[in-house]
Amino acid sequence: MSQHAAVAELGQAALGGLALHEFFERATNLVCSALDVEFAKILHQTDPGSSLTVVASQGWGADVEVGASTVSASPTSQAGYTLATQEPVMLNDLADESRFKVGASLIRYRVRSGMSVVIPDFQRPYGILTVHTRYPRRFTTDEGDFLRSIANVIGGTIQNQRARDRIEAQADDQDRRLRFQTALATCAQTLLANSEGNRLDKAVEALFTATQATYVFVERNEIDAELGFCSRRVTRINHPSTTRFQDHADYWDLVPWARMPISRASLEKGEPFLFTPDQLEGVEYDLYAYEPDPIKSELNIPIFVAGKWDGLIGFSETAFVREWTAEDISLLTTAAAMIGAFWESEAAHEKREQLLRSKDEFLASVSHELRTPLTAVVGFGEILRDTGHLLTDSERHEFLELLITQGSDVSNIVNDLLVAAKADIGSLNVTGVTVNLRTQVTQVLENFDPNVRARISFPDTINVRALGDPDRIRQVIRNLISNASHYGGPSIEVRLLEGETSRLLVCDNGSGIPDEDRERVFQPYQRAHDARGTAGSLGLGLSISRQLARLMAGDLIYRFDDGESVFELILPRAG
Repeated sequence: MSQHAAVAELGQAALGGLALHEFFERATNLVCSALDVEFAKILHQTDPGSSLTVVASQGWGADVEVGASTVSASPTSQAGYTLATQEPVMLNDLADESRFKVGASLIRYRVRSGMSVVIPDFQRPYGILTVHTRYPRRFTTDEGDFLRSIANVIGGTIQNQRARDRIEAQADDQDRRLRFQTALATCAQTLLANSEGNRLDKAVEALFTATQATYVFVERNEIDAELGFCSRRVTRINHPSTTRFQDHADYWDLVPWARMPISRASLEKGEPFLFTPDQLEGVEYDLYAYEPDPIKSELNIPIFVAGKWDGLIGFSETAFVREWTAEDISLLTTAAAMIGAFWESEAAHEKREQLLRSKDEFLASVSHELRTPLTAVVGFGEILRDTGHLLTDSERHEFLELLITQGSDVSNIVNDLLVAAKADIGSLNVTGVTVNLRTQVTQVLENFDPNVRARISFPDTINVRALGDPDRIRQVIRNLISNASHYGGPSIEVRLLEGETSRLLVCDNGSGIPDEDRERVFQPYQRAHDARGTAGSLGLGLSISRQLARLMAGDLIYRFDDGESVFELILPRAG
């Protein structure tokens, strides 16, 4: 083949859209044919001064491996000398060469002559194009110009390929950015604007489409009775090519965070966690190692609700280790924030619905709760008015006691309602003075029905002092004793304890409050039991009592210990 034809054919190949390694192979083949030589190589230098790597070869044996074999760039080597001179370098006879050291491979292959030229690039040379032959040969200037023309075509093709790569990368980036922004818009529309069902699933599907991950999942934190603090899978979408969730769906359904300490450490600090399984250690490494459908890489982004870490959204790859840009992670973090806002909105909606249901029940029962003692008051009053002169002193005394008891119930209910109203508008205030808790308990017990007092044991002889509002403390004590008398066991005991704080315990031997209701009973309009028709069962007492305790820098807690149901009022200790 003529040299002109070789240059023309290589130019056509450059326009044909060959992959760069195929183009390099074509170039070395054409050079060998046009110059009638046995060997050709293209060498690439990635950084100044670094060795050159063989990226294409023709005629060399298996010991010259494309992509792995290297050539020294030292000025004492042919390649280094060529880079230094920037001109075609002729090796007419290896035996007479004195400008540089002849490489061991040239000697091993019994090379006698050769030529090398620089392959140009934008800022600095891409590398070297070399040809060699086993026969003594004096290469001409025209042959040097031909080899340099081939090197220029190679350099131009490399530059064009880089430009195409940049354009494709920019197009890919723009396409990815558009997909992500579309997914975010879908998340916002689905999670925050719509009221349709399966909103979270639709949002996750949009993120799955945008990221093109193997699968996308959302997990939420919860406390499991047996496993403790866990992450539970709430939704997942996977590529049809994987059987991960069809065949092994339960593997990740509920996993203790104790088995994922490395992930947890990042996520609970609000940091995305990008990893490959081999970066994990201990129990977390084992968790992924025994996974039925192993992953190559995974990105987990935390989800926060009202400032509290509440879960995560994950993007996994089973085929390759994926690289995520900072922009990718930023956009996906925005999506995670939307899910957190969605969960917060759902919780607020459920709380509102529950509050409305509770208030409806409250309004339905409040008239009955007030009417019961008022009816008794009116009835007993009418009896005393109309037939009091026919009653014995003992009977009149009994009726008067009942009037006082029922009137006190009405007064207590109204007092709770007033305190609840003040709490709703934020105008509930307390004072802070030294209070003798024993004295307060005694005063409260004096106002209870004798039948109730008969069930109450108050064995304490010590005087425990606390800081608080005496009126509000008595209100709390009354509510706790009333609650125990209505819902607790037959035996009630009031205890006083003193340590770093002052504590008042109201204990009974009833069955106690179920675990799931032990915090709910402190919410407004909630009861520990369904007891409509019992005076004082409006579901305000415990909520108000806790509010009052906390306003006095204390607290009100519940526990069930050794068969006892215990409400504990904690107050600051008086000095």
